[in-house]
Amino acid sequence: MLVKLTPHVSLIERLQRGRLTPLKGSTTTGIVSPWSDGKLDSLVWTDILGIDHAPVTRSEAMSVPAIAAARNRIVQIADRPLRALNGSTDVTTESPWLYRTDVDETAWERTARILDDWIFYPWSLLLVAREGETMAGTSFQKIADAQHVPYDRWDIDDEGRMTVDGDVIPEGGYLLLRGPFDGLLSVARDTIRAAKSLERAWATRVRNPTPTIILEEREEGSFTKKEAKAYVKAVSDATRDPDGAVIFAPHKVNLRLEGDAAVNVLTEARNAVRIDIANFLNLNASALDGAKPQASLTYETQQTETQELQDRMAFWTAPLEYRLSQDDAVPSGVRVRFDFASSTPAQTGTPTED
Repeated sequence: MLVKLTPHVSLIERLQRGRLTPLKGSTTTGIVSPWSDGKLDSLVWTDILGIDHAPVTRSEAMSVPAIAAARNRIVQIADRPLRALNGSTDVTTESPWLYRTDVDETAWERTARILDDWIFYPWSLLLVAREGETMAGTSFQKIADAQHVPYDRWDIDDEGRMTVDGDVIPEGGYLLLRGPFDGLLSVARDTIRAAKSLERAWATRVRNPTPTIILEEREEGSFTKKEAKAYVKAVSDATRDPDGAVIFAPHKVNLRLEGDAAVNVLTEARNAVRIDIANFLNLNASALDGAKPQASLTYETQQTETQELQDRMAFWTAPLEYRLSQDDAVPSGVRVRFDFASSTPAQTGTPTED
């Protein structure tokens, strides 16, 4: 049976004042969870499960440039307003919670956080406060306000009840939002681990940006082990020096420079990761490029950006549109859609004055 949510309005007020505990980023670390971003928890799970089986956290995933770029690309959707439509009539003003909030979190932040959850996890959660008349055909009151709940602060208990920080949320006091897939932390763990290893290798290579240097003895026994280690260190230090382009090599040393094969392999591997992440998230790999050739930059941004948002991004927008169109979110017969009409139109010819 649905309740009227007076207790839940208090819960949202507590969330607004920051009184729900433990807050994300607080010093409370008593719960060891595979989904926690805490470094200590990560070490615990790595020790228990082994490095190849330990869960990957969101903060680890976001340290991968391709994932950060994809996340930032997808979250741009939050800039598009949500509209409530009854047939061809715009009835958005009858559900003002779609475009405004009474708490510190803006409507943009709320949508962005939902999309962020879906990138990494299967679900997202909104707390809702209801008031006023009951919507036709349901026992739900209209939603007056809604606020996103961080993923690690909500759970479903053994009795199937929704809880936030251990508080049971009454039926009708929340909207559970199912994402378009199971999230990167579930389906792309191996790719994320490989990308992390690749970034470490890349950072190491950048510390020694010159081609690989091989030091060979011209005659066996020319160097003692101690002398060899000292000379290798001296050459390594010289390559990081501003004047490292000049190196002295004694006659007994044959100094050989390898090509940039290692750099090429790392570059190709990083590009492969970018393509993999784009495939997981249903994006064009070109959308994750840090830079495009100047010749194609103008064409790609002007001609394809709007179309990509409307077509490719439907993978992300449709689940939210259809979920918010359910009768527990808006009155029966009303559908919710993103408004892309404000997208900058592609320029197809020479600009002319009106």
